[in-house]
Amino acid sequence: MWADLADGSRVGGQVLVGADGVWSRVRRALDPGAPAPRYVGQVNFGGITDDTEWSERLAPEAWHFVFGRRCFTGCFPLTDGRVVWFVNVPRPPVGADERARTTEEQWRAELVDLASADVGPAAELIAAGRLELSADSTHDLGHVPRWRGPASVLVGDAVHAPSPSSGQGAAMALEDAAVLVRALRAHGLPGLAEYEQARRRRVEGIVRSGARTTSAKAPGAVGRGVRDAMMRALAATGVLERDVLRTTAHRLEPAPLAST
Repeated sequence: MWADLADGSRVGGQVLVGADGVWSRVRRALDPGAPAPRYVGQVNFGGITDDTEWSERLAPEAWHFVFGRRCFTGCFPLTDGRVVWFVNVPRPPVGADERARTTEEQWRAELVDLASADVGPAAELIAAGRLELSADSTHDLGHVPRWRGPASVLVGDAVHAPSPSSGQGAAMALEDAAVLVRALRAHGLPGLAEYEQARRRRVEGIVRSGARTTSAKAPGAVGRGVRDAMMRALAATGVLERDVLRTTAHRLEPAPLAST
């Protein structure tokens, strides 16, 4: 298996692993008709605020989420006095022109305005913080018909990119890697089929779940009332906790050690 790179060089190996993200070129090389990523209607921002009292006021080792009126926010306190935070803004994707003409200060001012409509620390944290991620137009990728070739295979976001609302993007890629290593060690290249069979149902289900969560973040005035009532009811019955456990309680058997 040989791969020709953009700089004109060529690399070879027994198997080509496409781990090149949601806009994967390997996916398109395997199947020119492969589906393109889908914009999920949210633009993401993320940042850090230093030396803030919210690092002690927020519950430790826990995310604080707000389903806001005009945006969805989350923040997490660190033990060194900092708080990390993110904002999901429902809007059209950010194009190249808008990105080029908008400064970090302008983005932060807009985010503060959006978050100020809600109770909680988000607006204060954004105003005092710095952006580490600006205007990321978020895409997901659900059903990809072709995962592999005779000596090539896709992993992670290249084949199943969930919305960040799932909280599972990195975890799914790590699971892929573990299952792929085990399959290749046990069966060689024929193990690529075993890898796909082991992974497809789980990851496509998580992509669908992430899409549902994303759609609940900014449903409009009437939808917010319905959503909030349903979430309170589901939380009281334990349904939400069981749904989370179906995703996070998944365990993989360790791959066998390579023979020496």
